[in-house]
Amino acid sequence: MPQQIKWNIFQKKATIRMSKKFNCNLSEKKCKNHPKKFDMVSADKNIVGDAKYLSLVRGKEYPPAKMMEICGHVWLLEKITAENKFLIFGNQKEVATLWLKKYGHLNKKIDFYFLNSKNRLLKLNNNL
Repeated sequence: MPQQIKWNIFQKKATIRMSKKFNCNLSEKKCKNHPKKFDMVSADKNIVGDAKYLSLVRGKEYPPAKMMEICGHVWLLEKITAENKFLIFGNQKEVATLWLKKYGHLNKKIDFYFLNSKNRLLKLNNNL
């Protein structure tokens, strides 16, 4: 199991990394006519994403509640009109890959990324 950091530290690292990827400043804000404040939004609101720092149950077992949490975030992002929508995961990549294996065929609009402890960004949607 990877060394854990606090979720808010991961969110800051993820925001810096995704800002670099999209070559713009991303910050936490709401989008017009949407109740959720997203973790990473560009000034023009064409890029919207959220950071998720999740783990398997006891580090190795399937996490049903976290699968539904991801479903909720995908659903919320689907309601945004941004050109680029994403979730970026930290901690255990297996959580996101399990979701993609089970539900990924229903998701065509939200990109999934994993940021590892060495700050390497992996796009997960391409790896299935």
